[in-house]
Amino acid sequence: MAKHKMVYSTLAVALDAEYRTDDLKKLAALICPKVPTRKTERIEVIVSTLFKDLKNIYGQLSPLGQHAVSESVHTWGGIFEGRMFVNKYYASPYTQSTGSDEQIVNLIYLFLVGGHIPKDLLEKLKDIAPHPPEGEIQYLEGISEEYFFDENSTLRETSRPALENLSTLLNLVADKKIRVSAKTGRATAATVKRINELLYDGDWYDNDMMPMQSFAWPLLLQGGKLAKTDGSFLQLTPAGRKALKKDLAGGIKTAWQRWEKTKIIDEFSRVTAIKGQKSSRGRTMTSPVKRRPMINNLLEDLEPGKWIAVEELDRVMQTTSLYSFNMVNYDWKLYFLDQHYGHLDYNDTWPLLQFRYLLVYLMEYCATLGLIDVVYKEPHGVRSDDYKSCWGTDELPYLSHCDGLEYIRVNELGAYALRHTDTYEGKKNSTDLLAFEKTDLVFTGDKIIPPGLALYLEKVAEQKEVDRWRLSTASLLAAINDGENLADIKKTLASSSMEFSKEIELLFKEVKQRSSAFIDAGTTTLVECSSESRKQALTHKKISRLCLPAGENHLAVLPGKEEAFSKALQTAGFILGQKNI
Repeated sequence: MAKHKMVYSTLAVALDAEYRTDDLKKLAALICPKVPTRKTERIEVIVSTLFKDLKNIYGQLSPLGQHAVSESVHTWGGIFEGRMFVNKYYASPYTQSTGSDEQIVNLIYLFLVGGHIPKDLLEKLKDIAPHPPEGEIQYLEGISEEYFFDENSTLRETSRPALENLSTLLNLVADKKIRVSAKTGRATAATVKRINELLYDGDWYDNDMMPMQSFAWPLLLQGGKLAKTDGSFLQLTPAGRKALKKDLAGGIKTAWQRWEKTKIIDEFSRVTAIKGQKSSRGRTMTSPVKRRPMINNLLEDLEPGKWIAVEELDRVMQTTSLYSFNMVNYDWKLYFLDQHYGHLDYNDTWPLLQFRYLLVYLMEYCATLGLIDVVYKEPHGVRSDDYKSCWGTDELPYLSHCDGLEYIRVNELGAYALRHTDTYEGKKNSTDLLAFEKTDLVFTGDKIIPPGLALYLEKVAEQKEVDRWRLSTASLLAAINDGENLADIKKTLASSSMEFSKEIELLFKEVKQRSSAFIDAGTTTLVECSSESRKQALTHKKISRLCLPAGENHLAVLPGKEEAFSKALQTAGFILGQKNI
């Protein structure tokens, strides 16, 4: 029996095109008391009998068969999607014979002809087949988390580290310390190394694995519109400055929402074992802009706070077109090791492409942004069954550097970014605090000071010891002169510290007065004149309002009053001349 999915207008045409005479004999015997000998007659009797008693015959289908018809009618527009069905119902509606390559004929073949329901039959089934049940997502419930998590696995909560890392990265950008390729936007090796040293809790792996968070952060800042290239460095955008000074959680949400449309990277390009992704003729891979919304739909449908296995996510993705996506336009262009022998199109490519894309997207980008907590282990050999039968993979320790990801959980920051909640409160951490001793700031936490906070303190204070910084009039004025805002400095320190000391309050009061004693009111025009002309101008009713004396032979025109000053001079019988006249 044919397996292609050509759409037929009538059941009669479909039966004639898809089935041999012997097949029709077996099918007719399932519903007809007498089976004609000729093919055309068998088709006629099958069609008339089925349409005459459609509801009853539909009821004779197995439960899986009824679900297959219902899904095809109400979900897939008449097409039977085998992968989606098996992933939703854990079985196929078709029955296979044993000891023979011939399929046992059953009623399902009268409804799904060549993998689809003919149009005339489809219309009649819309009123008979009920709507299919909603799919269910299986979370890890009822058993303690320790039961699921291997002793070699690592559990990482990501929201606090992500916020600290965002602060660190934005401060580095503000200080022109993130160097990137002007062409690709990717950070240089030296920059990646520097970021890795400053990451809160470090990268996912401490060994010689390729960098992940330190690689992803500069891209996330650019794709999330928090930073943009300025030559070979990144500079903050207005959204980035807002996130740094007022709202880190809002910055995460902004970056996440804008990442969906970015073209700065195809996350799958990190799966370097699969070659041919960039072809000289035609775009091999589909655009990630079309893939990300599908995964995001699934993440938005997850219940925050519940652990789920990535295999379950992969299964759910394959149950509906709301979550599914294509990875390639030309799968025959992809290969392992050698393009003459290792083509992927000889294999089931879903676990090699879609599943690997999911793993990279979740671990390297979603978890780096702090949206999901993760459980993972070393990737070596964890999922080798997916690819070990492929030519050219004998020496591969893993297919993707994210193969070790096992479970995820949407956390509070993720719930905020995914629009489950309108605000983000965050977990209050009482250990990472700054205490004030006169004008000294002392870090009292039981861990090392967060790198982002340390970088910030370097801007506004002078470090005296490993865990002690001193605020002074000079340090604060220098920070303000470099672009910091006194109110923002006070707010940032207040959010990371106990109550201000009396000396600190007095210091801020003094700095406020000193920083506002002289204000840059703009650029003025200096006019040279004789002492007599100067005297005439300063006593003139109109001209005197537009300038100030600046020495014995000069006048300073008030900022923004240059044109009015020139007109007033003309009215008084003068012009603003040039020195060489």
